[in-house]
Amino acid sequence: MSSVLIDTNLLLLLIVGLCNKDLISKHKRTNNFVPEDFDLLVESIDGYNVLWVTSHCLAEVSNLIMQTNEKQAKELMAYFSNYVAKAKESHIPKEIIFKNGILTRLGVADTGLIIKSKRVSCVFTVDLELYLEIKNRGYKVINFNHLRTEKFILPPRI
Repeated sequence: MSSVLIDTNLLLLLIVGLCNKDLISKHKRTNNFVPEDFDLLVESIDGYNVLWVTSHCLAEVSNLIMQTNEKQAKELMAYFSNYVAKAKESHIPKEIIFKNGILTRLGVADTGLIIKSKRVSCVFTVDLELYLEIKNRGYKVINFNHLRTEKFILPPRI
């Protein structure tokens, strides 16, 4: 069974896009994305049987969702709650997170993603440092920015 783990930024993009694609460019935490990024993300993770999230990313996304007006925050939180109900949650205890040497460089949430990355088929991230760390450990990881470049930028003419 194939499984995918997505980072905080992509989980937030997914939730905002599911709620309303027009919000992607308006929400202050997703305005570096466009609606086509949402479509590409959905298409990219669609082939996996199981979506994994870490409890640390859930907390981060919850906080980021709230960085909008109250009405939108409530609507986004409802989509968030419904969507993650279908996902599998991984909780990495603080004792494991805080003993990991990577913590001081990448923080709690990314350390959790790195630890979980060895138990999933693939990780999707937009964070270059996280991508490189997972890749250097020999686990399957996709830098979503690479997919964006391949999809939306035409190759130069020769």
